[in-house]
Amino acid sequence: MNFLPLSLTAYRLLTGALSPLAKLWLKARAKKGKEDAAGLDQRLGLTDLVRPDGKLVWLHGASVGEAEIALGLMQTLHETHPDTQFLLTSGTVTSAALITKRLSGKSTYARHHYIPLDCPQYARRFIDHWRPELGVFIESEIWPNLILRAHKNGTKLALVNARMNARSLRQWQRAPMAAARLLSAFSWIGAADAATANGLQSMAAQKIIRAGNLKLGAPAPQADAAVLTRLKSTITNRPVWLAVSTHKGEDDIMLAAHASICAQQKDALMILVPRHPERAANIAALCAAHGLIGVLHSAGPLSPNTQVYIGDSIGEMGLWLRLGGPVFIGGSLSPDFAGHNPIEAAKLRTPILTGPHHASFAALYTALMAKGGAKLASNADEISDDVTRLWKNPAGAQAMTNAAFKIVQAQADAPMKTTLVGILPLLERGDNAST
Repeated sequence: MNFLPLSLTAYRLLTGALSPLAKLWLKARAKKGKEDAAGLDQRLGLTDLVRPDGKLVWLHGASVGEAEIALGLMQTLHETHPDTQFLLTSGTVTSAALITKRLSGKSTYARHHYIPLDCPQYARRFIDHWRPELGVFIESEIWPNLILRAHKNGTKLALVNARMNARSLRQWQRAPMAAARLLSAFSWIGAADAATANGLQSMAAQKIIRAGNLKLGAPAPQADAAVLTRLKSTITNRPVWLAVSTHKGEDDIMLAAHASICAQQKDALMILVPRHPERAANIAALCAAHGLIGVLHSAGPLSPNTQVYIGDSIGEMGLWLRLGGPVFIGGSLSPDFAGHNPIEAAKLRTPILTGPHHASFAALYTALMAKGGAKLASNADEISDDVTRLWKNPAGAQAMTNAAFKIVQAQADAPMKTTLVGILPLLERGDNAST
């Protein structure tokens, strides 16, 4: 399928016409902490990094969750193909920091680069410079100019762990010719869930594989043992709960819930971990507005007087989830978002609460709730009631965590095995890829 539908032609023309404004837009975002000032040239497809010799695999994930998948895939592929080089791209400051941290000691075969904006000239610069043999896009990262340029240059492409909620699928289905054209550029597509697989299959000519969610197979996140010991010795026997991956607008609700909890349990501690750490200072100000004592993890030690401990670091979810529970997983109290990953909490046996808007993980949350492995809490009153109820009922909390752990573990291995079966042939020379 080589023709370009009218909608994609219009998209290409529009993004090309807007590209002169890109520098100003990126600089404005950098001032707000939403872009890395040192990485702005990379967002324009420019780089001072040299393309390494040999076969290059390009792995792209937008944010932290997708970056974790990219890192896991890279490690597995490196073990089977040790001579292969890797380029990991991402689009957020937090994901870049995570990848850079994890690539420490791996610079001989892996490097990070910000994904360029999806303008034709930036895509051309990027693809022509790196010339990857294989490009792996993760979840819902479908950038038309990048994909079409890579495909034109002969890069084999795979879409792994594809996840789209009902609204995203409906948007793509309104432009079926554009969707079909873009999907045809991928030699292999693996969906994380049945709804995504069925939705993509309705638009694609090739077979969509229901591979399962790669996040299920990721190991439980680790924690710095010294920091964990220090925090636990400070917390001692205080009742603790967590609110993680929260977005703007949700923090007020979490703090209101905690203020209610503190009225009943004066030594209660909440650990609040925003999805975007740059919001931490604003959250500290919100704590004061709610009459709570908030402390930033980066600013000073946790003390017995601290009521809200704000996790403003990157890549430390394993630390926070080991400090107590229950955990409320954010991005789920507003229809503007679609929930976040409960798998890490399930693997670390922390009781899971979520709001009603969790479409990104709908199938998993449905399975968890059916077996009592997660509970719905839609507002501050429900959150505070559920937290205190679980504290008072340790046996019930343990049954909840056991159920969630079993569900996640039962599905852990198959997604990676299926994905590797799909993408490993794409690394071979010649046109022998699965289609």
